Amino acid sequence: MANLAEYTQTISNLKSGKYAPIYLLHGDEPFFIDKVSHFIEKKVLAEHERDFNQHVFYGRDLDIDMLRETLRRFPVMAERQVVIVREAQDFKDRWADFIDYFNNPSTTTILVLDFKYKKADGKTKWVKAIKKNGVVMESKKVYESDMPGLIDSFVKGRKYRIELRAVQLMVENIGMDLEKAELEIEKLTINVPLSKEITVDDVKKNIGNTREYSRYEYLDALSNKDHVKSYKIAQVMGKNDKTHPIVLTVSALFDHFSKTMVYHSLKDKSTNAAMRALGLWIPFQVQKISDTARNYDQRKLAQIISELRIIDARSKGASIANSARSEDLLKELTYKILN
Repeated sequence: MANLAEYTQTISNLKSGKYAPIYLLHGDEPFFIDKVSHFIEKKVLAEHERDFNQHVFYGRDLDIDMLRETLRRFPVMAERQVVIVREAQDFKDRWADFIDYFNNPSTTTILVLDFKYKKADGKTKWVKAIKKNGVVMESKKVYESDMPGLIDSFVKGRKYRIELRAVQLMVENIGMDLEKAELEIEKLTINVPLSKEITVDDVKKNIGNTREYSRYEYLDALSNKDHVKSYKIAQVMGKNDKTHPIVLTVSALFDHFSKTMVYHSLKDKSTNAAMRALGLWIPFQVQKISDTARNYDQRKLAQIISELRIIDARSKGASIANSARSEDLLKELTYKILN
């Protein structure tokens, strides 16, 4: 998981006092950019050092000469100074004007460029110069498939353990809001003893109202060939398409069963090898795939994938003659997967 790996390494170096002269924090996901920038702002300098040695600029109204002068300024009664440029992407292509500084940065200045919601062009000379002499951390867009791994890692980072189903329930409630995920995990770790594994009941109790079923529970029921539960969840979800869009449900099923098909063909089915081959980040994800593979052979998986394509097209109105309500489509899909 590139986001988490780069972020963890960057934070680890900062915590150990290994500072770089320049940090270019860029990409579509602001969460990791804000976390690193906030850490530097709050932790690098002592509180009494910040008045004269911490400077914040904004890209939209940045004065080039003032920034240049500030970067070369000596710190006042401190080992270093911190210069943060927020919304650095709004300075646009003019960062090329600082190529001389990026090639020869001050050893007593830490420059942080918060380049949000946009990827800096790695082919430009100024980005290459920062990469050579500082840290370039790309915070890539987070997808729903990334969230279970991120939540699990956040929990483990606090020395806690969490059930797979509890992770899935959190994803269903939180979506792709990393900031909210962090806050909810903090709430859980306050209310759940460190010695206890965080369960579904803990999530329901501490995070507020949760939906009775999620597409992950539907997926688990299908994977385990639990007929009664599969049909019950399909009925509940199908009646509330706004909360449980069938497009997302079909997408999740397609991803899971496709990975199961690939898993069948792997010569090395060890956890680490399977994680690499399937693009997974957590061992229990491989266990889910393995469990599904025991219940569905490759021939049946091929049929399921074909049916998912048909249901997806029908849910999007590709064929008016074969269109149907979400509830009916899910019931039909459930039958064809389990039989």
